[in-house]
Amino acid sequence: MQFSKLVNIQVIVLIALLLLFDTFAQLAFKIAVTHLGEFTTQNISGIWRYCLQLAVNPYVICGVITLIFALFIWLKLISKVDLSFAHPMTSLVYVTIPLSATLFLNEPLHWYQLVGIVFIVAGVFVISDDAHPRASDITLNARK
Repeated sequence: MQFSKLVNIQVIVLIALLLLFDTFAQLAFKIAVTHLGEFTTQNISGIWRYCLQLAVNPYVICGVITLIFALFIWLKLISKVDLSFAHPMTSLVYVTIPLSATLFLNEPLHWYQLVGIVFIVAGVFVISDDAHPRASDITLNARK
């Protein structure tokens, strides 16, 4: 299956939604723990108290719900395209999360991170382009 054959508007929308939901969830988790403070491991009561605060935190709840939506989008996506195409696309969160953290959380973004982002994007498209036929494709085509 070639890259150009895989990509249609529905697949693009599913990938975009998956990246959006995953990025949103990670930002929500970061906001939650920033407000709650550092996770303490000094005593069991502190651990339980922190876990309870996490469980009722609206940012954590929104993040978990968003990840559940992302799961269903992921299942829909892999029902439409090869896993070898879809899974590398999830690596684009290494692009969306730092850019979103810079934009929404005022986290710094350094030049070397931008270079890494360029490599990630290029790598995702190189890995996802299955231009060479697989042995199973050759076998199936020979039977036709």
